[in-house]
Amino acid sequence: MNKKTGLLSVLAACLLLATSCKKDDDSNDTKASLSIPSSYVSADYAANVTTETALKTQLSGLSTYMKTAESGTTALDLATLKDKFNTGTTSLKSVTGTYYITRIENDWFPAMVAASGNAYDPANGATATKGGSFGNRLVDKGAKENLQEIEKGLYAAALYNHLVAVSEGTLTQAAVDKMISIVGASPAFPNTNTAANTNSPDALLALYMARRDKNDGAGFYGQMKANFLKLQAAVKAGADYNTEKNEAVAAIKLNIEKGLMATAVNYGYAAITKFSTTNPPVTTLSGGLHDLGEAIGFIHGFKAIAQQHRKITDAQIDEILALLNAPANADATVYKFITEGASELQRITQALAKIKAVYGFTDAEMNDFKQNWISVQGR
Repeated sequence: MNKKTGLLSVLAACLLLATSCKKDDDSNDTKASLSIPSSYVSADYAANVTTETALKTQLSGLSTYMKTAESGTTALDLATLKDKFNTGTTSLKSVTGTYYITRIENDWFPAMVAASGNAYDPANGATATKGGSFGNRLVDKGAKENLQEIEKGLYAAALYNHLVAVSEGTLTQAAVDKMISIVGASPAFPNTNTAANTNSPDALLALYMARRDKNDGAGFYGQMKANFLKLQAAVKAGADYNTEKNEAVAAIKLNIEKGLMATAVNYGYAAITKFSTTNPPVTTLSGGLHDLGEAIGFIHGFKAIAQQHRKITDAQIDEILALLNAPANADATVYKFITEGASELQRITQALAKIKAVYGFTDAEMNDFKQNWISVQGR
């Protein structure tokens, strides 16, 4: 063999080896597409979600106690309020963001205690020193419903915050179960709270997402379900599917946030309608205050969440709350929507436009948010 032939043989062998190695590398880089089931199955679901079940029960107990003062004849006790917020092996307080804990315990609980047992007239809102009951709604001196700012605010500040904490840990089947439970859904994902149509009615965050969902698979609830199925499949499939896991968690969080903000829009529209009624009775006006209270709570609660886990910023939240006459760090003047409605109602419209801009909601979506699609579709 001459030198030239020998050199060619060596080069051919190297080329063959390189080709073989490349083929091996390609095969190692290829993974099967994630197989996602059509239903969620977890044999140990009930055992996995005992903590979440207790947290939801605790929130219900706190809300029930606060509502005893709505009629204006019952006084609330500060120690009892704090106890209901901070009892249990895992307390509601322990899963709540620090910002909201401070506001609840230092500002809103005391304001509710001061308001309880009193009557309130929005006409005197500018000079009121404490709140009271108006149309069976307990409001503070500025006619803001602290009860809703606490209850609906805790949907984000505590329940969603707990979901975030669980998602940041090691993702196991039990962890995914916990995330489903804490938002008020279940493995059945019925997309309704109508007991006649399901054995596991949606509640809490999941219920409001269902109300804003047209049951076509593309809405907030439908996408939440699809991504919980994807997350479960990725967890079962192992470390090669971490990208899919992260994608699913991010989509779940965004759909929950958007679903709650869409509900704030729904309540904003409802408040405008009530405050715009000609010669409205007290129950209509108090209903408008209640609608705004819910909207304020859904929005404000997200200030307790770390920024990387939400789309809306603190500055945007502050701007929206100020438009609703319920600034985050100053006294509310919500009564103005009753006493100065002709000039003030445009502020609610402006707040809804801000929410629309933050999330890129379309005109059609904003119009859809006015509906309770569970009722409209008879689900």
